[in-house]
Amino acid sequence: MRITLSLLGTPRLERDGEPIAIDRHKALALLAYLTVTNKPHRRDSLAALFWSDYDQVRARAAVRRALASLNKAIPGAWWDTDRETIGLNYKDDPNFTLDVNQFHAQLAECATHGHPLTDVCPACLDSLTNAITLYRGDFLSGFTLRDSPDFDDWQFNQT
Repeated sequence: MRITLSLLGTPRLERDGEPIAIDRHKALALLAYLTVTNKPHRRDSLAALFWSDYDQVRARAAVRRALASLNKAIPGAWWDTDRETIGLNYKDDPNFTLDVNQFHAQLAECATHGHPLTDVCPACLDSLTNAITLYRGDFLSGFTLRDSPDFDDWQFNQT
């Protein structure tokens, strides 16, 4: 199974080339957050980030529902969860692609050529062309959460 998550532009999730609909808006936001930060997070922290207007019991239940939705969309061994933390282990898996990481890798390739970043050598052209192809718009373009200001701040800083 191959998973592709595109966060540059309108968010898009695909499994084996077919679009996957996630039935919860905040579940998609949670997926974006877990993939971009690429580390496990405490469930209480995630509950506060996405459901700050809920009490702790309701917020943790909302985290569980979002995670169940994500497990349905992306089944498999990528999830690293326990009673206290949630993470997504995809970094070294060639079957999980994140456009943000690919975009940064293409730009970083140019930095290895030994010239100022303001200059472009012939070897840079392929990497820059690939980066342009990946860039469909700003990070999570058009995606907002109306009641999660901390997530909105994080999203703004990522953009």
